[in-house]
Amino acid sequence: MTNNKLCATVQIMLDLKVKNRINSALNFQEYDRVPVCDFLHNKKIFYYFSHQHHPTIEDKVKAYHGLGIDICWRFERRQTHRFDKFWHALKKYTVRQHRFHVLNNEELQTEVVDFKEQQKLFEPHTYLAMSVEGCLSVAYRSLGLKNFCERMYVEPIEIERLIEIFAENLYIRASEFARQELGNIFFITDDIAYEKGLIFSTSFLQRNWLPRIKNAIAPLKEKNIKVILHSDGNISDILEDLIDAGIDGIHPVDSISGMDIGILKKTYAKGLLLFGNVVFTGQDEKGIIEQTQKCIKSASYSGGHFIGSRAGIYDNIEFATVFAFFNAINDFGHYSSEK
Repeated sequence: MTNNKLCATVQIMLDLKVKNRINSALNFQEYDRVPVCDFLHNKKIFYYFSHQHHPTIEDKVKAYHGLGIDICWRFERRQTHRFDKFWHALKKYTVRQHRFHVLNNEELQTEVVDFKEQQKLFEPHTYLAMSVEGCLSVAYRSLGLKNFCERMYVEPIEIERLIEIFAENLYIRASEFARQELGNIFFITDDIAYEKGLIFSTSFLQRNWLPRIKNAIAPLKEKNIKVILHSDGNISDILEDLIDAGIDGIHPVDSISGMDIGILKKTYAKGLLLFGNVVFTGQDEKGIIEQTQKCIKSASYSGGHFIGSRAGIYDNIEFATVFAFFNAINDFGHYSSEK
């Protein structure tokens, strides 16, 4: 029996098998098969399941259910009112500094209501996890990476102030998620690496990023909510620091950048949850089947692994390849077949 349960509201609404599959994996235990965690943005797949050329969220959910995706890891915020749509468009043409402010309660509650509404749409066969911006990649993307790096040396106090604003927003969102008990999986999206390693020095991250992450996720850790870091690239050099800061898992375990999910599984065993790892780029049906089978064999035993694509299933992924992937999970992903 697992001891880390989804909150009461989610327990009621999720299918029993899906709930047990997720909870077991979170506790490094096996249930029936490896759970699937992914994000869909593929028009062909949406049309196949909904027959709609302009699918609504409800239509998109049919694809998640039809494919057997247990967790959608990426929460896409909706613009629900005409004013919101207008403002969203306007912001593209106004100064970027508008983003540099601490969330107020009205903005926070709008996000929470949106999340709760979408979460219900995904039930009962898929759990929609919360995903929020971290405090570093949103900062350097807002300024532009080159500009950000230059200002790190010219205006270090200003850069720290900017990171602090986004760290405060992360803390606000994490606190509200924990307070309302909206689930037990919380993704932070913060790209700190690329294919050759960390974008910034380890010392910079240890001084300016990790302490803020640790502080921001404290409310989640108090409620035993699993915190997953999404970062592209090779983050191997800072994994120990991430675990010490309270990060429970990583996504997508970027094999293109040299991260070996099999080695990580053996090294961290029950100390690190592993999400994703399957690369679709350049793969035909045979290649994706072989890669999926290898990923399951390397990382899914004893739980703790949520299989999925490296970055999401987008329009550039061929229809047949998508189905080959999910058929392979059904063929090889059951724990009894893996042993």
